[in-house]
Amino acid sequence: MTYQAESGDFKLALAGDTMLTRKLRPFKETRFLALRELLCNADAVFANLEGTVHTWDEGTPGITQGTFMTTEPNLLEDLQWLGVNLVSCANNHAYDYGEGGVLANLKHLDAAGIAHAGTGRNLAEARAPAYLDTPSGRVALIAATATFRPWNQAGEQRPDLRGRPGINPLGFKT
Repeated sequence: MTYQAESGDFKLALAGDTMLTRKLRPFKETRFLALRELLCNADAVFANLEGTVHTWDEGTPGITQGTFMTTEPNLLEDLQWLGVNLVSCANNHAYDYGEGGVLANLKHLDAAGIAHAGTGRNLAEARAPAYLDTPSGRVALIAATATFRPWNQAGEQRPDLRGRPGINPLGFKT
């Protein structure tokens, strides 16, 4: 017996940032629906989740200036309708609502069944790959960001310390 994954035919679609603030399904424009069809025909569709999925009482806005990117949990259904099934959470908006926002984001993505990487309850989780299993094969995603404030970083855990929720930091020197 040959598995579909052994055919070597795997379709991966890469999108950019998603800042979802309203439903997508009402839009019926031909070009938009053609984009959806393209994405839905891929095995894996990746996007950068530029913001935090949470309800109004999950997390507290940070003290820094800027735009706080929010996606309501019910909008994840529309993201899936579009075909997105794999997201990076490591970016400059991942910590807009602090530790509570990071934890809420993880909870809602897990509940929706969307594979995600780049943030976690501690540094080991933030660095861990996300896996997406499809009939055509398995995809792993590791996500990190070089754009962050020092307090956005996930902290290491140890037997006597749970670690700190946050992003997977990418450090570099030139």
